[in-house]
Amino acid sequence: MRQQQESVLVFDTPSGMGGSFTVSIVKELGDNWVTVRVWYGRATANGWESWNEWDGYTFATTADKLINPRPMKLFK
Repeated sequence: MRQQQESVLVFDTPSGMGGSFTVSIVKELGDNWVTVRVWYGRATANGWESWNEWDGYTFATTADKLINPRPMKLFK
C-alpha cells in the first residue's frame, strides 16, 4: 500500500497580478528555469481541499523568483 504524501516543499512567487502564488517545483528545465504547480486551497483532516480557480495550474518561471521555502502540510 502506498503512503499518501503528507507535505510538500513550497515557495512564494509573484503572481503577475499584484500578489503571489504558493507553488512547488514540478520539473527543472535547465538554465535556471523550472515548471511550478500552484497550490490554492487548504489542508483538511482528509487531505488537500482544492479551490479550483488556481489550484493545479502550472507555469514556467525562473528559480530565482522562488522565495520563502517551507514545508506545507497537506493534512490538518
